[in-house]
Amino acid sequence: MTGGVRCGGGIGIALALSVTMGWGAPQTSLTAGRMRVAATADRISVSLEGVERFAFPARVAVDTEEGGADRDLFEPAFRQEAGRCVWTSRTTNWEKKEVTLSVEGGAAVLRVTVQGKGKLGKLRFFPQTDRTGPLAYEVSRYLLPVALGGSRCVPQWRNTMESAGIELGYMTPPLLAFPFVGTFRGSCTVGLAPKPGAYHVDHFRCEFAAFREGLFSTDFLGYTEVQGEYELPALIMTAGEDAFDALSAYSEWLYREGGCRRIERTQVPRWWLGPFFCGWGEQGYHSPTNVYAGANQKAYAAMSERLDAFGLKPSAIIVDDKWQRRYGELLPDPVKWPDMRAFVEAEHAKGRRVLLWLKAWDNEGLSSEECVKCLCTPYGADPTSPTYRRRIQETMRRLLSAEPGCFNCDGFKIDFANCMPLGRNLATHERNVYGIELLKRLMTLFYESAKAVKPDCLINNSCCHPYFAEVTDQCRLHDYNGQLRSLWEVREFRARLFKTAFPGISVDTDDPHSTSHAEMMNYLRRAPDLGVPDLYQLHRRIRDEDLREIAGIWEAYSARLEKSVDSKGGKR
Repeated sequence: MTGGVRCGGGIGIALALSVTMGWGAPQTSLTAGRMRVAATADRISVSLEGVERFAFPARVAVDTEEGGADRDLFEPAFRQEAGRCVWTSRTTNWEKKEVTLSVEGGAAVLRVTVQGKGKLGKLRFFPQTDRTGPLAYEVSRYLLPVALGGSRCVPQWRNTMESAGIELGYMTPPLLAFPFVGTFRGSCTVGLAPKPGAYHVDHFRCEFAAFREGLFSTDFLGYTEVQGEYELPALIMTAGEDAFDALSAYSEWLYREGGCRRIERTQVPRWWLGPFFCGWGEQGYHSPTNVYAGANQKAYAAMSERLDAFGLKPSAIIVDDKWQRRYGELLPDPVKWPDMRAFVEAEHAKGRRVLLWLKAWDNEGLSSEECVKCLCTPYGADPTSPTYRRRIQETMRRLLSAEPGCFNCDGFKIDFANCMPLGRNLATHERNVYGIELLKRLMTLFYESAKAVKPDCLINNSCCHPYFAEVTDQCRLHDYNGQLRSLWEVREFRARLFKTAFPGISVDTDDPHSTSHAEMMNYLRRAPDLGVPDLYQLHRRIRDEDLREIAGIWEAYSARLEKSVDSKGGKR
């Protein structure tokens, strides 16, 4: 996902502008590589490989909480100027609304600016009117770039008779873009591109089934208040050889044009690349009736000894849920962990780092002042609260520092990002921070507070959007429904999404979570080809001979990694 419109070559960037005359209607054409976008006063068409794939109504509606559905008071004035198309109108909600279409950085970009006052509601792209006519398309299906749970763990495709949304799942936030494919070569992607600081949304929908009201939409739920002129999130259209190639073009545009900060990952600490051992599965072995009770020092010391006994040499051990006394408090339970510092130092002596599982959003142990509230009821941690920010800064010092009285841990596995406070009637300390923007504040708080104490600590999470590249060191493939028997398909799909969003990122392959021993072992054998090997089990579904085999797999993986580090001069 580097260079041009697509990673590794393919679709180049070219800008061509022409004005042709149809049956009395001026038409402006903008070209980006193989994709051509043409516009008239009423229609926007998208062509790929010389064939029209979409014809959208040239309209955008910006609803408000007070005024409801946005309607143009007159047919928008249409003009061509300086390599762009412009539609201008007055509406039921806005003194002025201006929509522009241009080519920027190899993508077709639709921008919307309003003037007036109001709390933003839905943003609806391409609503149908009698004048604009119906949607025309030559695509057959589109991909949801999300990781869902249960029976929906497998990659999610939708046909053009279905509406669907890109919403919060295991990989939160996801890429906010739909790649469309058909019986033709290539793929075209339609994606949402807010400006940094303005991701006050929690979803992006495609509404084929309810097209009249708008084909693509999101909703600000009244949390963004306009006073004067305001630019809405842009809609960008990119193209590629296939769905993932088109998604790469979308991500690349966000890095080059959309304000997302690209992170250089060619040299990282060697231990970040594993292998890893996570104690979540073993906690259930040590405490069969309560897996959370198994997050204790005695159990993890036993796990460490068993790793040694089978020659398993992880670079890090992850202490999972619930080592904390209280989730929000983020300090060790003194009953479970009478001397966490001693455990950490013992692991360091073995050449292992120690990561702690961290639950985002939970308000357990927090004061009301530190929480997002829903109708005055504490709902989750509030990263805009100065009190909570001070708590996290001090807690990170306690957990990561090598100073006396601190625990000298080495980083965090951040989970449950998808459990953020959602919906109306939420109140944060800093007014009207909502959705993905609120999650960015939380992840930034964790990341910056941790790095200020220990710069080489590892922040492992499941965010999957370029806006989060600057607060993500490593991605995790997350949970899987073990009854599906589609483990490799699911994991490979998610890994491709992560590498599309974050070029060069290392991927924690996570636990197989399979109810099949054969599927589990097949995955553990192949995991080094996907990313960082990770092991959650030392008993139960895994046998002694399996552990010996995994030790050999890990040894071969580490040898290849050491050779690669030596040749590239990476950090050890």
